[in-house]
Amino acid sequence: MTKLRIGLTAFLAIFVAFPPTTARAFDHPGHMTTAAIAFAEIERQRPELIDVIGMLFLAHPDPAPFWVAVGEAKGKERIRRMFLEAARWPDDSKFTNNDRLTWHTARWAVLAKDAPPEAKAAVAARKGKPVGQGLEALALNYGMISNAESSPTERALALCWLMHVVGDLHQPMHVSDLYSKQFPTGNNAGSMGYVMDPVTKSPIPLHILWDSGVLRVPTVEAVDQHVQQFIKKHPRSSFPELENHSIGQENFFKEWAKESHQVAVDWAFDVKMAVDPDKNQTQEELVKKMVNFILNGEAPVNDAPELPDGYFDKLQITTERRITLAGYRIADLILSAAEQIEAEREFVGR
Repeated sequence: MTKLRIGLTAFLAIFVAFPPTTARAFDHPGHMTTAAIAFAEIERQRPELIDVIGMLFLAHPDPAPFWVAVGEAKGKERIRRMFLEAARWPDDSKFTNNDRLTWHTARWAVLAKDAPPEAKAAVAARKGKPVGQGLEALALNYGMISNAESSPTERALALCWLMHVVGDLHQPMHVSDLYSKQFPTGNNAGSMGYVMDPVTKSPIPLHILWDSGVLRVPTVEAVDQHVQQFIKKHPRSSFPELENHSIGQENFFKEWAKESHQVAVDWAFDVKMAVDPDKNQTQEELVKKMVNFILNGEAPVNDAPELPDGYFDKLQITTERRITLAGYRIADLILSAAEQIEAEREFVGR
C-alpha cells in the first residue's frame, strides 16, 4: 500500500430538503453556490479526496436531507449534491434540536451620524464585541474537522456548520448591526428594516435582499450556471485576499468577517428603510418572522422605500465576489484539515 493510500485510509476512517419556492443567507442558493465552488476546487487540487469526503455523509446524524438532495444522481455527482446540501443543512435544520441560532452571525455595530445618545450608549456597552457566536463556531468546527481524534459523526456535523458559517460571515448583514435615529437599539442585522425589492417590487428585509441578491432559484441546475459564471469572472488569481494563506494565523476568521463588516460600514446601510413596527420582539420571534417572509412573502409593512440608483447593481457585484471568495476559502479549510489529519496519523504511526 502506498504512502498516499495509507494517508487516505486514515483520513477516511475518521472524516467519516426540500427546495423552497421562494428565495431563501447567503440563502439556500448562495450557500449551495459556495459549496459547488469549493467542491470544484477540491476536485482540482486533491481529486482523490472526493470519495473520502463522500463517505463522511453516511455518518451524519440527520441523513434524510442528504438522501433527498441526491435524487437519482450517481457516482461523483451523488457526492457533489450531498456536499451542496451540507452547506445549507444548518438552515434546513431551523427550529430543530440541531439548530444553533447564535452561530449564524458575529455582528459588530455600525454607528450612523444621526444616532441619538441612547444608540451611542448601546454601542459603547458592546465594547467593540460582536453579537452572535459565529467566530467561536468557526473555531470550534474547524478544530473538530481537523482533529484526528474526532468521530465521524462529530466531523460530519462540524463540516456542515463550518461550510455554512463561512458563507454567512462573508455576507455584510451577518456581521453588522446599524444603530441610528431610526434604529436606536440596533436593526438586528438588517432584518428590522424593509426596502423595495427591485426584483419582486414588494417590501423585503434588507438582510434578505443581501442574502438572496439574484440567486433565488435553489436548483442544482441554476446553481451550476452561476458557479460557471462566478469562477470565470472571479478566478482565484483575482483575490489578493488569497495570496497570503491566512489559515491557522491568529484571528483569521475574524479578519474574514471584518472584510464583510467594512462593506456595511462603507455603504451597505446607505438606504432608506421602512421599520418593522414590532420593536420588542425576541431574536427567535424575529427569525420566525424572516422564515414566514421567505415562505409566504408576508411583510409587517405594506410599502418600503426604493433603493438608491446603482445600489442593487453594486450589491450584486459585491455578493458575487464574496460568495466566490467564500467558496475558495471553504475548499482551503477542508484541504488544510485533510493535510493536518494525514500528518498527525503519519506522525503517530497509525
